[in-house]
Amino acid sequence: MARQSAAVIGAGLAGAAAARALSARGLGVVLFDKGRGPGGRMSTRRASTPQGDVSFDHGAQFLTATGESFNALLTEAHTAGAADLWSGRTVSIDRGGNAEALRDKTRWVGVPGMSAIVKSALSGQDVQFGRRAVKVCGEGGDWLVHFENGDTEGPFHKVVLTLPPEQLIEFLARSDGDFSTMIAEALAAKLSPCWAVMTVPEAEADLGFDGAKLLGGALRWMARMTSRPGQTGPDSWVLHASPDWSEAFLEHDPDTVARALTEEAFVRFGLPLPVWSQAHRWRYALVTEAPGTPFALDPTGTLGCAGDWRLGPRAEFAWDSGDALGDALAD
Repeated sequence: MARQSAAVIGAGLAGAAAARALSARGLGVVLFDKGRGPGGRMSTRRASTPQGDVSFDHGAQFLTATGESFNALLTEAHTAGAADLWSGRTVSIDRGGNAEALRDKTRWVGVPGMSAIVKSALSGQDVQFGRRAVKVCGEGGDWLVHFENGDTEGPFHKVVLTLPPEQLIEFLARSDGDFSTMIAEALAAKLSPCWAVMTVPEAEADLGFDGAKLLGGALRWMARMTSRPGQTGPDSWVLHASPDWSEAFLEHDPDTVARALTEEAFVRFGLPLPVWSQAHRWRYALVTEAPGTPFALDPTGTLGCAGDWRLGPRAEFAWDSGDALGDALAD
């Protein structure tokens, strides 16, 4: 019997987990991702600033693990030098400015950035970046993947889709097959946006914390990048806006957003104004309503979707979702 093949669309945590599960069961796997590198919301941004070169983890800030599979991944990444524990001072600050230490827990970060953990998870896999898949055609067990530039790949026996709900709906609407259940679940899922600002202040500042969960105002989170293992360069911070503020300012230009959030950080906490800043919009950042099941399959059982949006707002859920889908497709 010829070796079965599988295509995985998306090279984030869910895609990596699915690819590993399928590979472990003997399938030949190739991953396609529209980005220039791995990570998704665990990507790392590098920039040259007037104070020097710096890198920012502007999406997921740290990882925690409760299950055996995700713990094993983080231990593997740590052994490979791609992850370490973040022992920064983390606090919660209320509307009145009162600070309280966050509950003690094991917080993992990528070294030198969060994307290193995804790279470690993808080690040994066939990953093709810069390839935006737009639809699949054919039928169960005989799928062709079509790309934005007109290329096709396949046929594949199995297909994994790890797209955010809105992108998944568009992808399936263009594709051949009965995807009504998947589309209905994607329509019902809700994700909140998040504006993230990367900033290098004009002077180094110790605000008394390295990471802060914030209540009230536009800001929801602040973190000092140079407090994290493997990070070098000038003092640098990441600011995350609250979901409500991000929704209200979703279509504003990045410069306006960067100015608003750095000014609030200056007024509320004394973070010096920036010599360099840049805003990034995460349109699909935080899962607020999820189907509650780790994956969904089409009627043929040969194509499925996975991602944290199916379970909830934790990176571990993305891993668990992809892992479960990979096993189900292999079966």
